[in-house]
Amino acid sequence: MSLSSLLQLPVWLLALVGLAALALALLLAAPLTQPPPLASIHAGAMAIDQEGKPELSRFQARDGTWLAYRLYPAAHGDADRLAIVAHGSTASSDEMHVVAEALAAAGVAAIAFDARGHGASGTRGDIGYIGQLDDDLADLVAHLRAAYPKARLTLIGHSSGGGFALRIAAGPLGPAFDRFVLLAPYLGYQAPTNRPAEGTGLWATPDIPRIIAIMMLGRIGIDWPQSLPAIAFANPPDAAMFVISHYSFRLMVDYGPPQDWKGALQAAAGRIDLISGESDELMDASAYQSVVAPLGVRVTLLPGVDHMGIVHAPAALAAIVAAATR
Repeated sequence: MSLSSLLQLPVWLLALVGLAALALALLLAAPLTQPPPLASIHAGAMAIDQEGKPELSRFQARDGTWLAYRLYPAAHGDADRLAIVAHGSTASSDEMHVVAEALAAAGVAAIAFDARGHGASGTRGDIGYIGQLDDDLADLVAHLRAAYPKARLTLIGHSSGGGFALRIAAGPLGPAFDRFVLLAPYLGYQAPTNRPAEGTGLWATPDIPRIIAIMMLGRIGIDWPQSLPAIAFANPPDAAMFVISHYSFRLMVDYGPPQDWKGALQAAAGRIDLISGESDELMDASAYQSVVAPLGVRVTLLPGVDHMGIVHAPAALAAIVAAATR
């Protein structure tokens, strides 16, 4: 190679770096598209009775942030069972009020919490780092142990909260829980349990170009773009006071299932109950029976119950209580 060629090499390298940087910048700048409101989800949320909802309590997470939850003491003061209840995507502890109330009436103390980034916990739509929700749950468990030192713990999660519960089941915090109850759980965008994301089933629209750029930058140690909005949800504008419309990349990753959902189910087999409605418009209930049940998971399908009905329909409440008290 001639001297002139060697001198020109850095120029070509700089040009390539510049083009790569420009491409990543264009990917990051791709706009987030808001899906049209999904009427069935909004109507289902509005059907959840909020009468008798306890006031918010708070505990301090390891980063100093005060996070919110609602406490439902068990009937007759029982303290041998405690259920921690996780809401679905964009929601808050309000969504799980009727579930927690039913558990308490059956003798199971219940905690419905606002996951960080939701409701009254932290910055809405964002968290500080991937893995923070796991740390928050560990801090919540430690906080609750002061009042319930010997209680058997159950983690119950709905939709994305169900995916989160599954990730916890197969992770380091899993042994802290005696049982897991997954309510119409979201198992990942490639899972066969998802219905096609279109029409009546279009709940969320991810910003694929931005997600690709964030993942590429993360591989070289650049993590600041993880705070950018990466997925939008089909909530109506007039619900903004109660729910959130988008997640940052890091919240999207954290509040959901593990990458290997099948391996997670197998790892926690025998300790998981899955309950879904046969009329679920977002999840394919029949796939839960055909794909999940063979992995050692007890699957219960409820006729006439849809995605939001699973957290307030009488048949669903009875099934949840049965699973948590088994």
